[in-house]
Amino acid sequence: MEYKERTAATQAQEYIQDLIQFRPATKFLPSQREIAEELGVSRNAVLHALVKLKSADQVSTKERTGIVVNTKININMLGMESMTAEINDRTIQINHLTTELISVPKNLTNFFGPTVKKLIKISRVRLKNKIPLTYETTYFNAAKFKVFVEIDFTNKSLYALLKDKYGIVLAYGKENIACSLANEKISEILKVKKDTPLYRIDSFNYLEDATPIEATTQYLIGSKFKYHFTAADIYTYL
Repeated sequence: MEYKERTAATQAQEYIQDLIQFRPATKFLPSQREIAEELGVSRNAVLHALVKLKSADQVSTKERTGIVVNTKININMLGMESMTAEINDRTIQINHLTTELISVPKNLTNFFGPTVKKLIKISRVRLKNKIPLTYETTYFNAAKFKVFVEIDFTNKSLYALLKDKYGIVLAYGKENIACSLANEKISEILKVKKDTPLYRIDSFNYLEDATPIEATTQYLIGSKFKYHFTAADIYTYL
């Protein structure tokens, strides 16, 4: 096996990524000169690293300010709040794309059960400063929630509507979190390049008596979000 030494630019990139990862409260990073001196590399190597990090939307550079860490939206992996509540940013806009009446896809048959034949599929995108952040498709039993077909879900919380209109408060849920790459359709919706890294979140939410209510698939731009969970020990979560 052949081993190659890391280039100076790669060293600089990894150093800056470590600063971002392990100093989460740091908004401003050391200057290009300081990073070059710390690593013993050229300013050009640092500049090359910054070009890659800017293209991945991890940092930005501003005159007289220096290198700025682009803040990510922090999501609790164990939370049962809606995405609207998790993001907790009044500047986020929700655009309703489509509502469709569809047959139950095979991957949702087990969740909704064999007696459910039709689903309402609601597609939406969330934006900040007119820039897309997430694309989501949400599924409900059409027989129970047929009024949803007539609703414009622009800037509306689905969970708030469930509570206000049906008195439904979701009790628990299951999530599958995976890495994905943007295909042509998703890249067009999120305004990113094809194969851009994304989080894919598949959520399945229930009432206290285990009645299935909602299934959602979300695609989040990887450079704009980070997931975390906090537990005192391994017994404090399931």
